[in-house]
Amino acid sequence: MHTFCIPTKEDVSPLNKKYFDYFNDKLGIMPNLYAMLALSDTGLDSYVQLQSRKQLLTIEEKEVISLVVGAFNESAYCLQAHAMIARLNGFNEQQMAEIKTGTAAFDPKYDTLARLTYSMVLNKCKPEESTLDQFFAMGYTNTHLVDVVLCIGANMISNMLTRTMNVPLDNPPEISI
Repeated sequence: MHTFCIPTKEDVSPLNKKYFDYFNDKLGIMPNLYAMLALSDTGLDSYVQLQSRKQLLTIEEKEVISLVVGAFNESAYCLQAHAMIARLNGFNEQQMAEIKTGTAAFDPKYDTLARLTYSMVLNKCKPEESTLDQFFAMGYTNTHLVDVVLCIGANMISNMLTRTMNVPLDNPPEISI
C-alpha cells in the first residue's frame, strides 16, 4: 500500500507556498487537505478559487451540503472540518446529526436542500423530480441549483482526496467563541 506524506511549505510550488503562509496566519495551521492539494503545482490554487467563488448560497446552506456529502462518502476528515464550521455558524450536534442523514426537519429550507443534495449523490447526479420541484418551490432558482452542483462537486473533490490519500485529521488549535 502506498503511503502519502503531508508536504511542508518547502516541498511545494511557489504558487502554493503563499497558501501555507495564509492558512498558518488565519488558522494557526495548514490544514492537511490543503497541504495535500499543494502536491499539485496548481491544484491548491484551483481548489481555493472554486471554494471562494461568489455564489448565492449562504455559509449555512453550504455547510448543509458539505455535511450531507461528507456523510454520504464517509469522509471523516471533511466531516470533522465541516462540523466545526457548522458549529461556528449556529448548528448544534442534533441538527448536524440529522443533516448527515439527508434531512433537516428543524428548518424547511435546509430540509429541502439536504434532501436535494442527498438525492443527487445517491442517484448519481440525477435527483428525484419531486425533490427538485420542492427545491424550486422553496424559492431557490436555477442559479442556486448551479451553486449547489458546484458545492457538491467541490466537496466530492475533497472527499475523494482525503479518502484516497488517507489524509489524517487536523488538530486545530482551540477556538474560543
